[in-house]
Amino acid sequence: MTRKNGKQILHYAVFGVLALVSLMIFHICYKYHFFIQEQNCVFIFSRQSVAEYFGQNAWLVRLTGDFLTQFFYYLYAGPAITSAIILAVAVECHRCLKKIIGDTASFAATVMAEVFLFFVVFNNGFKIDFLLTVIVGALAADIYSSIFKKRRCWTAVAVIAILYYLAGFAQIVFAGFCALMMLRERRLTDFLIVPAVALVIPVFGHRIFQTTYGRNVLYPGVYAPALPDSHAELSYAIATEYYFRHFGKVEQLALRQDTMTAQSGIYYNMVQAQKGVLPDKIQEQKIPELGTLVHIDQNSPTEAVNLMNDFYFLIGDMAMAERAAIMASVFSPDNRNVKMLKRLCEINLVTGDTAVALKYVRILEKTLLYKDWAQKHNPYLLDADVAKEIAEKRKFLNRSKNIRLNDDCREILIELLESNPDNIIALDYLLCTDLILGQRQTFKADYYKYCVQKGRQRLTKLYIEALAK
Repeated sequence: MTRKNGKQILHYAVFGVLALVSLMIFHICYKYHFFIQEQNCVFIFSRQSVAEYFGQNAWLVRLTGDFLTQFFYYLYAGPAITSAIILAVAVECHRCLKKIIGDTASFAATVMAEVFLFFVVFNNGFKIDFLLTVIVGALAADIYSSIFKKRRCWTAVAVIAILYYLAGFAQIVFAGFCALMMLRERRLTDFLIVPAVALVIPVFGHRIFQTTYGRNVLYPGVYAPALPDSHAELSYAIATEYYFRHFGKVEQLALRQDTMTAQSGIYYNMVQAQKGVLPDKIQEQKIPELGTLVHIDQNSPTEAVNLMNDFYFLIGDMAMAERAAIMASVFSPDNRNVKMLKRLCEINLVTGDTAVALKYVRILEKTLLYKDWAQKHNPYLLDADVAKEIAEKRKFLNRSKNIRLNDDCREILIELLESNPDNIIALDYLLCTDLILGQRQTFKADYYKYCVQKGRQRLTKLYIEALAK
């Protein structure tokens, strides 16, 4: 082995070690962020859906990015795929830079770039499209420098135009590498022309893709480096574990906090409500966040918008659950959220709207990871366990004919209890909300109406103490 080859192997080994460290940190500290990316993306395997990508700017990286993102459903896949792409970017950038600034300098620059990309992933808005765009630009520069030895200006301009359509700001990455090559060769005119063309082409993209110039230049998105957001990761973790029905894990994560956030408290209490011990836990844990006082609109935080469909679905109000799910879809990136598609399907199965439920089933049947779920929820071929769950939910439907003008949860809970007095979850939420608000007379009136008069006494320690005062 020559000294040169040994040096190259050492460089690649360093890149590999950095990627491995990234993988470990992502998996240990940030895996739920990747899962949320998957939830905000649904990749449909159909001719029409795939064809729609070709009418978008940067269609190649958008198509590839959405295809890869669907595998983030597996909590280990997101960190693994992202780290592998970071390693590929490092290798390709090193190959390009080595031709311009030499082996040692390119190694140092690549290490800094790899560390930079590692921190970019911690940005809460990060999407894998960014890394794919960078690697396409670097790969194009590597291939271009190998094929076109003379590197004429017009060939670089042609490649830039093609890259803009295929991979968005990959043309900026490519133009940067080409400009450095031309500067090294002292071709100052070409050095000025190539970057200028890369900045002018997005002007035409403004007319084709109907977006602003700034968005066109940096499409599909450039993200600033950030430090890990442990607060957001914990919120995503609790929401994800509830989604998978790992209720014990939800309790562990929520109780791990010194002071529960509103979101974690709501999910924690939803678990307790399903167990029938909500009044006991309210008294023991002193957790006031029930969800009954949350109102959602266009100004609500994303956490509140995303969790309220779970809350309404739990208590049995399908109209409000559907509203919340649609709002969550609207506020999701690109207005796509596979979790909300599933929830909308479940809601319409419960309400008996077969045609609408079937529409969502048909969409999910064309996905890779949700095909089995869709088949089990086909209204004409319901799985036995799913049919049982839907039948149980149907018992607690809100059958009120009232036209509701707001999301006042007290009105919702009363309507649910008038529809079915056996809805213990709705009863506990109503009575506990009365006590949290300090409305003892209202609590006693509600208890008398929905417990005493119905002959269904709810004798918990909290209620007994409140009745005695």
